[in-house]
Amino acid sequence: MSDKPLYVGFDLGTTNSAAAVFDGDQTVVVRNSHGSTLTPSVVRIDARERVSVGAKARRFLDRDSANTHHEFKRLMGTGKALEFPAAKLNKRPAELAALILASMRKDVEDQFGVAPTRAVISVPALFELPQSAATSEAAELAGFEKVELLQEPIASALAAGWSADDDEGAWLVYDLGGGTFDASLLETAEGFLRVVGHDGDNFLGGRDFDWAIVDWAIAQIEASDGVVISRANPAHAEVVRLLKQAAEEVKIELSRSGTAVLVPATELELDGELVEVELELDRDTVETLCTALVERSVEVCRRLLRQNRVEPGELGRIVFVGGPTMMPFLRDRVGTMLGAPIADGHDPMTLVAQGAAIYAATAGLDARPAEAAGSKHRGRRLWLQYPAVSSDLCPHVVGRVVDGPGPRPDRLALHRGDGLWTSESVTVDGEGGFVIGVDLLPRKSNVFKVVASDGEGNPVPVDPPTITIVQGVTISDPPLSRTIGVALANDAVRTYFERGTPLPAKRTFTHNTVESVAKGSAGSVLKIPIVQGEFDRAHLCRLVGSLEIPSGEIAASLPAGSEVELTLELDRGGRLSARALVPSLDQIFQEVAHLLVPAADPEVMQATVEAMRERLVSLRGDAFRNGTPQILGTLDRVEQGLSEVERDLEATRGGNEDAGQRARRSLLELDADLEQVEQTKRWPELEERKVRTLTWASACISQYGTPREQKLFEEVSEAIDRAATERDPRELQRQLRLVRQLGETAWYRDPSTWEFLFEDAASKADSATDLPLAQSLVREGRQAATRNDNQALRRVTERLWRLLPADVKTRQQSFDSGVR
Repeated sequence: MSDKPLYVGFDLGTTNSAAAVFDGDQTVVVRNSHGSTLTPSVVRIDARERVSVGAKARRFLDRDSANTHHEFKRLMGTGKALEFPAAKLNKRPAELAALILASMRKDVEDQFGVAPTRAVISVPALFELPQSAATSEAAELAGFEKVELLQEPIASALAAGWSADDDEGAWLVYDLGGGTFDASLLETAEGFLRVVGHDGDNFLGGRDFDWAIVDWAIAQIEASDGVVISRANPAHAEVVRLLKQAAEEVKIELSRSGTAVLVPATELELDGELVEVELELDRDTVETLCTALVERSVEVCRRLLRQNRVEPGELGRIVFVGGPTMMPFLRDRVGTMLGAPIADGHDPMTLVAQGAAIYAATAGLDARPAEAAGSKHRGRRLWLQYPAVSSDLCPHVVGRVVDGPGPRPDRLALHRGDGLWTSESVTVDGEGGFVIGVDLLPRKSNVFKVVASDGEGNPVPVDPPTITIVQGVTISDPPLSRTIGVALANDAVRTYFERGTPLPAKRTFTHNTVESVAKGSAGSVLKIPIVQGEFDRAHLCRLVGSLEIPSGEIAASLPAGSEVELTLELDRGGRLSARALVPSLDQIFQEVAHLLVPAADPEVMQATVEAMRERLVSLRGDAFRNGTPQILGTLDRVEQGLSEVERDLEATRGGNEDAGQRARRSLLELDADLEQVEQTKRWPELEERKVRTLTWASACISQYGTPREQKLFEEVSEAIDRAATERDPRELQRQLRLVRQLGETAWYRDPSTWEFLFEDAASKADSATDLPLAQSLVREGRQAATRNDNQALRRVTERLWRLLPADVKTRQQSFDSGVR
């Protein structure tokens, strides 16, 4: 076994997966037992419960499709179970992903002699919390002790930046995988990589290009043979699957040649009749079929650039990642539309895995088991802290002499392995501490021998005897891709982490319950919904988890208005943990329930489509009357999106669960688009709100704000003016939320604030859940106001708030939230 560290990264892909290792000097892509660097993300389980993974399993997609599953990545985090009827087994997507990871883990062991216990696994930048949680679960099932999740575009950028000679400036990672699309804007300076922003589409990928070809083929077959194939008919599912497989093969072939023939692997049998299919297809036709999808991806990139005020011409380069980006027309069109050069010399199929392996080094995740990674040398033990990867050429090593056999060293020095540099010999202080500056060779793995001696200059053995620091591009804390908060009973959102927050992050807020929870009462549960999205209204955001406090687990009944201290925490990979402390019970609850992507019911979604079409007609009429062409353009896109949703709903009825999830996501985004149009209609009202909020916040902050709050207010005010100039209701609301939070912080320092809030709460006391208590509190509050006792007035007001009921209909809209 090599003495070098072993850092392992995995790209768990929709169509193919890959693994790479980094030893501090070079990155090596791992080959599987078939000699390939790519492992198909395919799993088969036969009647004897024997599991096949990768290329071996893919051979059974035609012969035994019922017991062979692939492209399950887009179902990660859902409750969907995939059936293997021969073995009478059901497997969740996370369990199938675990089999892929375990197979690649074995490949690493076969090639490097080490079964990795720690690793980095890449995920799409816009994966939701349930999907990230499912990926972590898959890693645990595959035998890993510790993993970190890394956003795929960051991994790609890290790998590309590592080998770049000139890595200065802004650049874009265009990551189009089999099932997801991510765009990331990055910036490098002096060897330091910073993620400026993310955008993407979790339901745009290479398989959508395949479906475009399938729809064309279905239309050609009907036109030439009169045979009708329906994606909505479960009886046609096998025919559709074979066409989909043939479409994928044709798409790949057309990346290398001008024409190809679409021929399914076997004859198609439809309603008892054989159908022969042999359709000639040229590159121009495929380009026509897929142009809308490419333009959809480019619009995501443009939106990302606009949000970060970067002109396309300012981009230094575009890095393409993912198999579909090998299509020549796609690369040409994206490069032309964004006006930026394409970075060459990178393998788009394995770049993510390489970047994940490099990131494992920055996170100190040596994949070797502890007994192998640790030193075999025995001596006085040193506690050392230093960067595993440093963009600085002269970092510092901080350490302390702790326990172990042998004498305590008095002096320490570091000798670089090439023999050309030695640090000064530093004195160990009375507490055993020391600091040593080191000199690194650029873009290399630097090994240093730790040389220790006693007061007389005699050598002293120490553990570890050597350390390794890699010099190269490194990365700042990854940013959160979507805002995360808690849905409140009034359909508002209490924001915990804004989009762009550096990870890891942790925040705590105190909420109050809006209903009583009786101890032992059947079905009595207090729900705290966790949502993800950029909207102030909870129902427009995505429900990604729910922390529940069940009546069967509480020590005593919990009255309405009780305090709940909720803590949300995100690690560097965006994985969520939650903790609720109920002080009155002295109990902690931390099980996040239903951390699943919601189910996709086609009939419910069809009703939603019809309701949205009614809104669309009304909004279009208003737009024509008011002469607002920019709104008409948005409404046209919504109408096109609804048509795509209906096509997906047909496929869902035919058994395509993935299409159902895409329809569900699309409806949320289209609903948000309609909401934004409705807000644009109310633009004068929003402008008035802007002026009112800024005036109020400015007065509060200038009088009661700290210098830091006043500075932040200036920055947010500039962002509000920009959003207003660009007439962006969504961004304007987000910035107004931030300035309102700043204003409230200062406002609460005003002695008259609590008198005002008390009078407002007292005016609603007649509707309190406990009227006698509310009336008593009103009397108590008036007495406190008379004697100018602000602290007592605040306590009374907060107790009154807890007694005010929440609207039932609004609570249902807000995912049955039980807190305010």
